[in-house]
Amino acid sequence: MSLEPTRTGLVARLGEYEPLRAFSQGGRYWDRVPQALIREGGLAEFLPPVEAEEDERGKYGRFHRERGRKELLSGSKPVGRRGIPAEQLQRLRQAIEEFKLKVNTQSAQPQNRELIERFELPDIAQDPELYRLAGPWWERRLEILWGCERTRDSSLPASAAVEKLPADKFYHLRRALTGLLLLLLLLLPAWWLCSNWSRLHSRPEQQAGQVEAEGKARKAAQAAANAKRAQVAADQAKADALAAKQAAEQAQAAPAPGAQRNPSSSPTPGSSTPSAPAVSGKQPPGTAAATNGSPPAAPGSKIACQIVLCDQGRPAPDGTMDVALEVRTATTPARPVQVLAWHFENKTVTAQDRLQTRMKGGHHTVKAVILDPTGKRAELSAVVTVEPGKVITTPGKVSVRQR
Repeated sequence: MSLEPTRTGLVARLGEYEPLRAFSQGGRYWDRVPQALIREGGLAEFLPPVEAEEDERGKYGRFHRERGRKELLSGSKPVGRRGIPAEQLQRLRQAIEEFKLKVNTQSAQPQNRELIERFELPDIAQDPELYRLAGPWWERRLEILWGCERTRDSSLPASAAVEKLPADKFYHLRRALTGLLLLLLLLLPAWWLCSNWSRLHSRPEQQAGQVEAEGKARKAAQAAANAKRAQVAADQAKADALAAKQAAEQAQAAPAPGAQRNPSSSPTPGSSTPSAPAVSGKQPPGTAAATNGSPPAAPGSKIACQIVLCDQGRPAPDGTMDVALEVRTATTPARPVQVLAWHFENKTVTAQDRLQTRMKGGHHTVKAVILDPTGKRAELSAVVTVEPGKVITTPGKVSVRQR
């Protein structure tokens, strides 16, 4: 790409473009003094400032045109087939004629007269990218990258170069029509809103009426439900009153105090109700009392208990695994039994209903000391099989053999 767009303008490098000489003895259009003379009048509107600069890639000319804080040339496009607004071409021709008239002024120096007489602009047929249109579509501006040429000796006298520029005679008409179309597009929503205002305005009222009707329906349904509950309560009260009346009649018909009792239904004086045999200090294997939230048992009753492996984690680098043991009952298997002490591998752990420890793979004998329903100590024993690599999280789905 010949021209390099940057944030600060368009760059024309000397390897791609050759600067034009301002005088026969030397000097270029881009120099400070010739540039000030050329852009002194109306040509400044069409010839943007150019700075002769240099970087690691070499020398170049940087054209720029600022409007406020925005640089326009970096976003400009070649004229191409779009054409240039006719009134801008007219102002450009007038500016060139005014520039030529400076030759006749008494203050014009011979060197300046030579520059004015020799002043040239690029040929759009040879270097079309040097003629550009900048700005938005509704304010298109001609910008000429002047003082250089890509094709050697292709530049033309300024008047001849301007005559080759394409004119856009209908630019203002198209801009007016486009603006009118955009205005219509903006007015359409306003027209639709005005024409449907009454219908849109009535919708909130309809919605409010619908909400009110729904509220009344909910209140009616609630009242019906309350009436039904009241009827059920009244029926229940009648049933309770009838039951109380029947109980009173049965009480009046009962035998008086001192009447003979049925010996089969009541114990004779001096006798006592037989009880089940008391639990001894040692429990049969696999049985014990359930405490810690279990239902209270009758004196001397036995509840089957067992040691449960309820968790087994993944093996650690040393070959051990985290295991968790609890004592559960058959009546309430979801709730652990209170444990006074755990005995395993020559260790004793107290005051832990849930034993959490680390074991290696293999068989381990574990004992748990609990209380039976009579408050006596009972001992449970089991062989826990720890399997390396097996992760267990469901109680009872593990290898535990009660002893």
